[in-house]
Amino acid sequence: MLKAMAKQQLASNEAVRVAVVGGGASAVLLAARLLDASVAQAVHVSIVEPSGRLAAGVAYGTDDSEHLLNVRASGMSADPSQPGDLVDWMAQRSLGGPDTFLPRREFRTYLQEHLEAAAERATSGTLEVLTDQVVAVEISSESTHLELASGTVVVADYVVLAIGNPAPGIPSPLATLIGAEGWVPDPWAPGALKELQGKQRILLVGTGLTMADVALTLSRQNPEPEHLELLALSRNGLLPKSHLLVQPPRPLQVIDLAQDADDVLALQAKIVRRIRDHVGAEYPDENWREVIDAIRPFANALWRRFDDEQQRLFLSRVLRDWDVHRHRMSPPTAQRLGALITSGVMTTHVGQVLQASSSALGGIVLELELDGTQKELEVDAVVNCTGPGRSWLPPENPVVTDLMNSGLAQPDPHGLGLLTTAEGHLVKETGEAVDQIFVIGPPRRGTLFETTAIPELRSQALHIADQILLRS
Repeated sequence: MLKAMAKQQLASNEAVRVAVVGGGASAVLLAARLLDASVAQAVHVSIVEPSGRLAAGVAYGTDDSEHLLNVRASGMSADPSQPGDLVDWMAQRSLGGPDTFLPRREFRTYLQEHLEAAAERATSGTLEVLTDQVVAVEISSESTHLELASGTVVVADYVVLAIGNPAPGIPSPLATLIGAEGWVPDPWAPGALKELQGKQRILLVGTGLTMADVALTLSRQNPEPEHLELLALSRNGLLPKSHLLVQPPRPLQVIDLAQDADDVLALQAKIVRRIRDHVGAEYPDENWREVIDAIRPFANALWRRFDDEQQRLFLSRVLRDWDVHRHRMSPPTAQRLGALITSGVMTTHVGQVLQASSSALGGIVLELELDGTQKELEVDAVVNCTGPGRSWLPPENPVVTDLMNSGLAQPDPHGLGLLTTAEGHLVKETGEAVDQIFVIGPPRRGTLFETTAIPELRSQALHIADQILLRS
């Protein structure tokens, strides 16, 4: 429990009251920056998180030691003003160096301790964590009232939605399996994969980063791993690429914002020529990973410059290739996954599920399009590895449902998240910004696109904290 919770709450007329809805990494980073800024403006931060666990959302909630960060430690500091903070923290605990891909459960501990340290040193800031859920928001001219599931009402001057990703979407052919034995709709739900111990033939729907983590867990927890059969299936059968063990820290110039935002397919062709044919390469040994990493700082600027048609083209024609190359596995994860494939424990396939039903013997009967042919297959279990969901349409989240029903929120045009301003304010159904409500992290994907990784989250946290406290 954070020691700062024992501090006496400042009187409401002295402190800016900020209510943070959700307690994942986004919430922790924001709360830490607000508390840091309390040297100039008194602040009281209330984090409302149903589980009561901080920094334990989908990304960092796992307790599996083989689930590693997908970014080197050198790029994962919680505080943008202290880029070496995580590496220093790791050194004190003998957890590796700047090129280490830290277990995600250790990174969760780092975030929790980072917030505790911010709360301890806050000169005029206090923090409370409420194990509850926000179900409704009401805005008045003077304050905002948050109704919690317990019946408690939290009064705030500002609200920040730090609600993370929606639950994984369920492919429609698998909706018939709801409640069936062996069906795992969300592999990150507590205890979900433990229920599959002893099951031998398992279909993994999806071949991205979620699948990689699930495959490693299933292979290690199975009492007879030599009999395990994992089938990973997706429409393209593409696995995530791997990071290099060490990547040279040298700058590349790839993007010209003045020219590259006009035609997304022309931009894609330019990048392909650079990677495959070294057209415009600045080094003879230039690696494709360097090229992709050089694009990332410009990704949000490009996305905002694309018109609606160009954004739709990106989502339909470019996104999957971008995800495969941009969101990479750590080298240890890639090595372990490769060993599963080499040993025959796991196979990857191109195709999709056409129909699914429970069998009389307790298994699951599937009709599949599998590597170009239609096939019926019976498995012991099916795990939905399609990754985080994208739709925030009701009834995905009670507070979002309430905000949409009251006209205070709307989806972005592509259904990637909630419509926000460039500054992070929620946008009403009428198109006006909601001055009292900010959004941080994945729900801003329709506006920013790259808004899920720590570098983007820590920048958003600092920016929102500045906006809140400079206004007060």
